[in-house]
Amino acid sequence: MGDTIYLQFDGLKAPVQLIRAQSLLPLLAKALPNWPVHMHHSPPDTPAFIRILGVESNMFAVAVTAEKTAPRRWNAVNAICDLISEMAWAKLRSQPELLCVHGAAVEFCERLVLFPNTRRAGKSTLAAVLARLGQTVFTDDFLPIEIARNRVISGLATGVAPRIRLPIPPEFSHAFKAWVAADSGPANPQYKFLSDAPLAKAGAARPLGAIVTLLRRDDPTPPRLEPISRAAAMEAMIVQNFARAIESGAILKTVEALTASLPAYQLTYHSGEDAAAYLQAHTAFSGLPVAKLGPDIVMRPAPLDLGQAGAHAFDSAQPHRQCAGVTEIKTDDAHFLTDKNGMAIHRLNPGSSAIWRLLAEPIGLDEIVAVLCAAFPDIAPAQIRADSLAALQQFAHSRLIEAAPAAALQTAAAR
Repeated sequence: MGDTIYLQFDGLKAPVQLIRAQSLLPLLAKALPNWPVHMHHSPPDTPAFIRILGVESNMFAVAVTAEKTAPRRWNAVNAICDLISEMAWAKLRSQPELLCVHGAAVEFCERLVLFPNTRRAGKSTLAAVLARLGQTVFTDDFLPIEIARNRVISGLATGVAPRIRLPIPPEFSHAFKAWVAADSGPANPQYKFLSDAPLAKAGAARPLGAIVTLLRRDDPTPPRLEPISRAAAMEAMIVQNFARAIESGAILKTVEALTASLPAYQLTYHSGEDAAAYLQAHTAFSGLPVAKLGPDIVMRPAPLDLGQAGAHAFDSAQPHRQCAGVTEIKTDDAHFLTDKNGMAIHRLNPGSSAIWRLLAEPIGLDEIVAVLCAAFPDIAPAQIRADSLAALQQFAHSRLIEAAPAAALQTAAAR
């Protein structure tokens, strides 16, 4: 029992179990300096969501309770990186009403600027450089998002120190490299946690104020901030969302509220230092608005996966129509749907969007093909038929359409 300790982080229902891994404690205190934690030696009532076992000097086996795969073997810093990644999922299991987005978030004028980007876009490095300039970092990897009692959409700080990839590229200044080297955070040849950077305390909330996607260029180019379409902002938020416990219609409505209320930009840049200085001086981030969610939107939990049994069988000989309860969001250049069960979010291309509109009333494949052939005479009828059939099959599989009953057909014919 003396070799085992349990770490209970604030906001997580399940603890972390360390077995012969006490050497990680000072490193964890540096990597998660603002996430409060309590240490226990007795097993808690709730089983640990992750177990870290010391196997030899500076090497650890990391096993996730929910996974059936073999434990992953890491050095100390990589084991902490793995733990932090799993803590994002544990946060959602503990507070399933939260949304969560992959990305960095930095405070500007009491608002959060969110950078929802994939790996290698430079979001973590940009957050680190902004921190060196004095901006407070809320996260450099994942941002929990809550709907406050006043319906304001806010981001929550994780309390995890920003992490920079090593080695630092040669184009970075000597001053920045010296700042990283002087930081007391744990490091290995791949990563370093910047424990001394300005960091919000875990759970601190700030309203979201702007969305900025990142486009990092290999060729030298000055930083440039340009508005992007609402559709592009919605897609970035949807793709980087991983709140699987929330019904997808509520997620879509929240993303709609965010992109309708907040400015959205793309930052094109080459140098992270130049980009950070450019953003800090930019007037776009002063006086940012606040996004609110309407009172009719409830953050309902998502259902269990319905599997194939929940999908509607498709018979091309039968007329079909839109299912009731579908959530539909349209912008100038994008069209999104979620089924009534809230299992997934679908983005329609122009062709499938046209077919969806036809399905507002019961209609069969032959009639859809006839309408589209008249509308697009330059496209081969065989291609239109194949594309229409594929779209209908996908709609049925996604529980978006159903076979029209006879009464509905009679009503449609009367019109």
